[in-house]
Amino acid sequence: MLAYNVQGWGSRALEATEMIFKTDSSICVVTEVGELCNKFSIPHFHTFYQKRTNAKDGVIVTVSKHLKATRIEINIENTVIVDNVGLSEQIRIIGIYWPHCQDRNLKDLEAFITENTILTGDFNAAAEECASPSTDARGK
Repeated sequence: MLAYNVQGWGSRALEATEMIFKTDSSICVVTEVGELCNKFSIPHFHTFYQKRTNAKDGVIVTVSKHLKATRIEINIENTVIVDNVGLSEQIRIIGIYWPHCQDRNLKDLEAFITENTILTGDFNAAAEECASPSTDARGK
């Protein structure tokens, strides 16, 4: 699985696509994609896009077409939830882009977290455990 923050899909779409194929990733979460991402497809992948709150926000989850992927419909900005079948076990991917300006609570996702859930993305959090100079409220 690949998680990647492109900081604007428009100028980095080819770079991101190349990285997906070079790493042979069947599932990818790409954050900070902006609006152009909704008009771009990755060959041999299903793409699930969630709208953005501003020009650079947004998130996609891409799943190789050899896997069965089903989107779970939610009304949470910058969040995509996809169930994947075809691996040794079914897994749920929750992809998040959490911009600094957005006040979020991870408790909003509790109802969607199942036994085999991977929660990944860009939380814009700082934690000393991850080599940040200090820990902020999101990093706790």
